[in-house]
Amino acid sequence: MAKKNCCTKKITSIGGSALIEGIMMRGPKRTTVCVRTDDKTIYSEDIGIKTIPEKVKLFKLPLLRGIAGLIDSMRLSYKALMISADKAIEAGEIEEEEPSKFEQWLDGKVGDKLVKILMVFSSILGVAFAVGLFFFLPTYIFSWSSHVIPAFVNDVKYVCEVPEGATEIMFMKSPDGPYTQRIALDGKTNYWYTDRTTLDDGSYRLVSESIDGSGITYRDTENWGKVYLRAFDGDKELTGEKGIEMTVSDHGIVWVYRSVFEGILKIMLFLGYILIVSQMGEMKRVFMYHGAEHKTIFCYENEEELTVENVKKQIRFHPRCGTSFMVIMLIVGIIVGLFVPAKPFGIAFLRPVFKLLLLPLSCGVGYELIKICGRHENLFTRIISAPGLWAQRITTKEPDDKMIEVAIKAIEEVIPDDGSDIINA
Repeated sequence: MAKKNCCTKKITSIGGSALIEGIMMRGPKRTTVCVRTDDKTIYSEDIGIKTIPEKVKLFKLPLLRGIAGLIDSMRLSYKALMISADKAIEAGEIEEEEPSKFEQWLDGKVGDKLVKILMVFSSILGVAFAVGLFFFLPTYIFSWSSHVIPAFVNDVKYVCEVPEGATEIMFMKSPDGPYTQRIALDGKTNYWYTDRTTLDDGSYRLVSESIDGSGITYRDTENWGKVYLRAFDGDKELTGEKGIEMTVSDHGIVWVYRSVFEGILKIMLFLGYILIVSQMGEMKRVFMYHGAEHKTIFCYENEEELTVENVKKQIRFHPRCGTSFMVIMLIVGIIVGLFVPAKPFGIAFLRPVFKLLLLPLSCGVGYELIKICGRHENLFTRIISAPGLWAQRITTKEPDDKMIEVAIKAIEEVIPDDGSDIINA
């Protein structure tokens, strides 16, 4: 029975990630990959990269170090994953299929470059899929939902002065149309037209009782982005062919609904994806190694001897985990989204583009919050950590003894003799 690690005796900077039949552990001085090749053998190999902060000292600053840390972690994880995949194939854990005639032809033409070409292509395809899934799809679904959910309808208010002598007015999303029927006078009282004439282009001219010299307010209920007013005195147009572009007086509250809706949908897509993946046999074992990694780190932080029995007693949910980092990033993204207009420069397509450009900010803030949660134990950090710890119920599973042995060997390889990994005690 695993016990609850509410507080550990010390906190280490050592972290890791689960691989195919193995674990990568990263300490302050060494990064080691350990892969089980058979029941009695564990392959071990040190790997390393020149980190971004080592190249550019600017990336040691708060927020920027989070961006650099994420990129460096991805680079290391990729190298470690390739090693574990190779060893798993050698050990027979992954069956290598006989290449087709087309693959043999490609291999004869491009040789070793084929693997690199395929990896680059698959990476580009994967990034494009992720961007579409997590940035453009939520925006599209919200816009579609506004047609069936009244609260999601745009409620931006626009105002302008109506030229004196005007007896008829039109509201349009562009100088050429179309119209809207909803009108308010001075933003206080409903203002109803007394007649409506349909023009050849399908737009309406709204004939009013009396609006001479009045300021008029239009509430956008159709997600137009921009609103133009055209005023007439009989057949005489008072606002020119292009009309008057109205100015925004109130953005309403729909921008809050939009950001929260998109953020929650992203979290659901993320959790749904890993939940589906977790049902695959190979991924179940990876998630079991993930649990072994967390349990072993907890055992070390509790200053217990690194044995299989001691590791098994630990809990598998750790606050400094990549899953927690991803969930925190998504939550921070909801807050960041509050500051991105529904239609930057009047173009709805730019909203997901702007949010994508602001991803480094979410990444940097998420990294700093993860560091705080890893160093401190209080009500604030427990609240911040909670969503990520819940998500780890999907991404971590209880390991078997053989997996724990791999995790123990990996962490023993990277524990420094001088205690430089200890953050506090």
